[in-house]
This record gives sequence, C-alpha cells and structure tokens, in this order.
Amino acid sequence: MSGNASLSVWNEDGPPLDDQGSPEQKSKNPPPLPTSTPVVKSAVEESRDVPTGDLIQFESEEERVNTVDPTAPTTETPVPMEEQSMESILRGFLKEEESLTGPDYQKRFYQIRIEQERLKSEYSADCANAPRHLPRNRYRDILPYDHNRVELAKDSENPEGYMNASLIQLPGGKTNFIAAQAPLELTLGEWWQMIDEHNVHLVVMLCKLIELNKVKCERYWPDTIGEVEMFGLLEVTLEEEKHFPDDEYLLRVFKMENPSTGETRTVRQLHYREWPDHGCPSGEKQLLKMIDHMEELHDQYSPESPILVHCSAGVGRTGTIIAINYIREQMKAQSLTEIDIFGLVIALRRQRASMVQTQDQYQFVHRCIASYCRKHLGIEEPKPDNLATQLPVGSSGTVKLIAPPTPTTSGDQPASSTGYQPDPMLAGSIVEDEMDATNVPDFPNEPPAPQGPEDLGNSAAML
Repeated sequence: MSGNASLSVWNEDGPPLDDQGSPEQKSKNPPPLPTSTPVVKSAVEESRDVPTGDLIQFESEEERVNTVDPTAPTTETPVPMEEQSMESILRGFLKEEESLTGPDYQKRFYQIRIEQERLKSEYSADCANAPRHLPRNRYRDILPYDHNRVELAKDSENPEGYMNASLIQLPGGKTNFIAAQAPLELTLGEWWQMIDEHNVHLVVMLCKLIELNKVKCERYWPDTIGEVEMFGLLEVTLEEEKHFPDDEYLLRVFKMENPSTGETRTVRQLHYREWPDHGCPSGEKQLLKMIDHMEELHDQYSPESPILVHCSAGVGRTGTIIAINYIREQMKAQSLTEIDIFGLVIALRRQRASMVQTQDQYQFVHRCIASYCRKHLGIEEPKPDNLATQLPVGSSGTVKLIAPPTPTTSGDQPASSTGYQPDPMLAGSIVEDEMDATNVPDFPNEPPAPQGPEDLGNSAAML
C-alpha cells in the first residue's frame, strides 16, 4: 500500500502491533478515511499483502460500521478493482509500446530464439522424427513435441497415431487450439480423421493453397458447392461458401459424414486469404475482425471443442493468431493481470517449436494488442503515418507478416546458402524461418539448413 497510512499487524492475543512489533497506541476515535485516492493493487498483489477479510483491520464490528457507512453517498460511481487494475495494465502497455524501437524488438526476439534452442534439450520429438513418419512432415524442422502431439486412433499404417499437429492450452485461456501443419496429399484422410476424433467444429486456415508457385496446402474440401468428396473413411460435402463485403476472409460450411455409421457433423472453416507472399494483411483491422468472427462461431456452435488452426507449417501465422486471441480473451473477461508478449511466445514455443516465427510477426502481435488496448480505453487509433516510427530497422513503410518460407528440396537450395549468416540488424526483413534455421540452427550437427524449412516433398515419399 502507498501513502502515509500503513496496515497495522493484528495481534490476536493483544492490541495491534506497529511495524517494529511494539504495541500500537489505541485511539478512542475510529481512524479517519484517507484524504487522497488510494492506490488500488491487483488481486495478486493484495493477496500477498493482506491475509483475508477487510483491507482495514477493526477491533470490533461496531468500529467497522461507524467507520465505513455502506449507504453514504459518494461523489463518483465506484469502479471495480479489477477494471481499475486492468486499465492501469493497458495504459502501461501502451506507454511501453511508444518507447520501443526496432533494436528493442530485435533484442527481445533474439532472446526468444536463444530460448528456443534451449528447449530442444528439454522436449523430445521422437515420434515425429521416426523414419516411418518422415513422409507425413511437410518440413524437416517443424515437428510436434511428444508431450502434447495430437494422437489419432492407431492402425497398421499409422501405429503411433501420428499427425503433425500440437494441442495448445494456455493457463487462463478460454479456448483450446490444435496448431497443425497444412495437410499433405498423403495425410488428407488423416486430416479429417483428426477433425472427427478430436471433435473439431471450426477450422481457421491462414494460407493460400499455392504461394510463390509452391503448394503450401492440399485442398481438403470439394471444389464446388454441393459436391461430395471422400477423404479416407469420411465423406465431405461443401454446403456453403460465404463471402463478406470488404473483408479478406470467407466462410465455408462442410458436412462431414461417416458412411459406415451414418453420423454427420457440420464443420465450419474461416479462410483468411489475404496474407500475401512475404507480406502482411492490409492492417490489423481485417485480421481482428476475423478473430471476432472466430470467437462468435466457436461460442455459438462448439464452445468446448478445440479450434483447429493451420497455415503451411503451423507455427508462424498460426502462432500469431493464437497469441493475439489469448490476450484478447483475458481482456474481455476482465481477468488480465499482465501483458507479457515475450513470456507468451515462450509459453507457446514450449508447446510447438517456432510459434510466432519472425520478428515481424512478434511486432505485429504487439500492434494488434495495442489496438485492443486503445479500443478498450476509448483512445483513437493513431494515423497510419504515425506508425512508421514504430517499425523495426530495415522495414519499409508497413510491418510485414511474412508468409511461411518457400520450401526447398536439396536441389532447390541456393548455392549461396552454405555458411549464410544474416545480418542481425536486418532481422525485420529476413524471410520467415531464415533466422531460426540459420543463426540458431535446428540441427547443429548437420550442414546449414536452407533459407526456410526443408520441403521433404517427393523425396520423402520415396523413403
């Protein structure tokens, strides 16, 4: 507590004790109410300072009633402590954001990458690294940890029930997620098996089927409305495709049916299509609108089910969405106790490697959370020209959300990639995965990785 007044230590066997442990002189009159506005602490701080009960200790119920009259008029409407505390948190975050520079972001993200390297010895990915599952991995260095990988029903073709997908659960978060790589042609049946077995009702897709002339995702739905297509043992029908004016995403509605049992389920997909190659959405507004829509659909149809989120590798754009949504949910629930994006990214990377994969994505999370803070506080958004001062060194006029890297086979690897070391001061403009795969190698005992996760492609299918 701040101010001149301090809480007395209550002595159950005698009078209150002062800070030195000596008996405190009693006053015949109740203590006066503070003349200045007290500093309101968060619930966590208060729990450390005060055992339980009233914030002011009284000798008797009579003294308490005489001191605090619950019916006495006040000059302002009382504001819940949680709301005051959260407002302070939001304003503090905005103040910090205004002071951050490009090098500040670079230093923080470099520390995240160093921590990612340390996590390799802490969490195993033995199942994902098994030779029989090599064809099921789109990239060699984006693999689910054993402790939280999504498991499918085991069969002779997949005895471990392996899928390159991770269960994501954050403390205090309302929504659970499955973060997954985009399906390969080989895994289309297992993709729908995962949706079926894990009771998924909502899928969020954050990549295009083709980017930079490379297949980033196999189409896992029928191409035309009313068409039916079999994926493994499940029958999928495209029932609806809804476009929204001026929005950068669309909604697809599928009917999934198991012909052997006759069971059906409606599965919805939000597809954000305008996350361009080596670029970013047109701004925070459109992406945040899709996150709002994601919450509406989830709460309406399947609040207890996980949301399946994927891009190509299932870490960069996927981690960005999950991070933004986590803080957004806590703000809406008035349960936010701090905004620690650095710690949040580390927590995500403990559940799936390389989540929020680039510095640009890390900074974009900050921008989106700052936008939520201003909205909650009733602060007008800054003009676009003012955002230029917040960009990292090396960035051009807008923050880029880099699309997942172009996968390369050994034959596609640039000749100049051997021994390649990117300039740390240009971190903001390096393609996604370049820093993670080169400066801090995913496989220290192997030759330097290409600029981006290696595409296993046809060579994997031959193993």
